[in-house]
Amino acid sequence: MILIIKKIVFIFITSKFNSKKNLSYLDLNFRKIDFTNHDKVKTFIFKKNFYTFKNKNIHSFDFLNFSNKLGGKIGINLSKKAIFGWYKLNKNKLGFPWVEDLSSKRLINLLYNYEYINSASKEDDKKKLDFIIYFHIQRILFDFNSKKITEFTSFDLIAYLLSCLLLKKINETEINYIKFIVDNQIDKIGVHKSYNFLEHSKFINNLNEIKNILLFFKSKKSNVFDEVILKMSSILNEYFHLDGSLALFNGTNNVYTMNIYKSLNKESYLKKRDFSNINNGIAFYSDTNKKIFFDVVQPNSDMISSSLSAGTLSVELSGFGEKILTNCGASENFGKNPEYLRYSAAHSTIILQNTNISEIKEDNPHVKFPQSVVFRKEANDQEEIFEGSHNGYLKKFNKIIKRRLVIYKNKNKLEGEDSFISYKNQNARMIYHIRFHLANEMVLNFTNNKKNIILKTKKNNIWLFKSNTELIIEDSISVDNNITKPTKQIVIKGVLLNKKIIEKWSLEKI
Repeated sequence: MILIIKKIVFIFITSKFNSKKNLSYLDLNFRKIDFTNHDKVKTFIFKKNFYTFKNKNIHSFDFLNFSNKLGGKIGINLSKKAIFGWYKLNKNKLGFPWVEDLSSKRLINLLYNYEYINSASKEDDKKKLDFIIYFHIQRILFDFNSKKITEFTSFDLIAYLLSCLLLKKINETEINYIKFIVDNQIDKIGVHKSYNFLEHSKFINNLNEIKNILLFFKSKKSNVFDEVILKMSSILNEYFHLDGSLALFNGTNNVYTMNIYKSLNKESYLKKRDFSNINNGIAFYSDTNKKIFFDVVQPNSDMISSSLSAGTLSVELSGFGEKILTNCGASENFGKNPEYLRYSAAHSTIILQNTNISEIKEDNPHVKFPQSVVFRKEANDQEEIFEGSHNGYLKKFNKIIKRRLVIYKNKNKLEGEDSFISYKNQNARMIYHIRFHLANEMVLNFTNNKKNIILKTKKNNIWLFKSNTELIIEDSISVDNNITKPTKQIVIKGVLLNKKIIEKWSLEKI
């Protein structure tokens, strides 16, 4: 309540204040990769008064990047009309659109496109724009101290740093605090804790922008993020499949992958990273012919984990330059990733009673999730073994789920062993599904016993999927690059009656 009153007072004072500060907003464009979805912006930018719609992509002012590319007086006038109309409508609001990192994204887009917007502006319009920027700076500085460490995004850090530097209110303490926030948002091997590799890539990009901002303002701390950038970039290099795409976990999509890939200094990351002595994350294995990913992320209630899917113990595999096993993917075509693409059934994992492993809540971390996700790894000259388990079904169904993957180093083969372990004897029949979503453009053929399926890929490679149980083929979808394609999935279906059931399966190139 006290914070709300403070905000009301702050908004009133700031909105009545005529800034006489001579702040220079020229030449402040530090963008390395443009993560604006221009196709998405096209769906609303030419609509009348589009800035009145409640859409986060509008209220981030990403449309300014599209207008800049559009160019000319049309783009400039469209931008100014939207900015001034938006400000008049929203300047005194407390909640949306002054939530999450929307204020930060707006300030960044206003500053990065400042010269373009003013390139055909009269003095009155320039003064209006200057005040809107100053108003954002003050709100960002005011809100910064009320956020938890896990609630900051890298856009917040850029906006806060720019605000401090423009007002000349920066010192080593502020920069060290930003570094502290950054260090707390990545795990031991340097992966962003969203475990969304697109968000991970944006984080790297924004750290590079922060470094360039500090260099521009001649800060002695400009190299403080070098080690983090190197660590995050080198580990990102491990999460590309052999077809060049990013692994599809937790809302990752490949809309910007080409730009991300080009931005990586590949020569700096020739040394292969390893997923060892880590008990949480997306485990990976790679050799010349194959790449395997395994989701053993421990969900939590932090906002940084709000994009996590209910895909615990899901697996993806690529071999010989193409994807074989996948998760269904993600889309941002309509402003956000559809919730059904976060469900357990949209992942190559183990599902009990058609129930999500974690309870999905829109725009928020999971309400209910496995309290224990355990990972163990073994390795020898012939094999690498991943073992993962979770207790996400324990409270409701009294079951522990375990998946064991045996990866053959000298063969193009993966063996799986999926276990359902009961903690109490009960007579209730439970249906389980083990799903393996396939990449698109595959031809499938059963063998006579229905326990084997021959997979022919678009590159005419042949893989054999085997099981100790009769297999089912069901329809599926592949969603990536904002394109949805029909595909198929292999399903192992059964009924739990015993205290422990084990399903064995394998995938091998023949």
